[in-house]
Amino acid sequence: APPARRLGKLERNARADLDLDDNAEGPAIRARYPELVKRCHPDANGGDRTHEEQLQAVVQAHDYLKASGFC
Repeated sequence: APPARRLGKLERNARADLDLDDNAEGPAIRARYPELVKRCHPDANGGDRTHEEQLQAVVQAHDYLKASGFC
């Protein structure tokens, strides 16, 4: 098995935004993303936009991890 990739601060923060451990792999990241999007989306909360910042953080974290090759 290849050695584990060392995580930088941005990777750790992105995983924290997705509420994942530092050792979470691609399948866990891909499974967690739609779960959080559904939970934080204003349409799922009766139009309440209080979770909008959290939704933006989740989307940005997933996009960053995807661009970095983690998922």
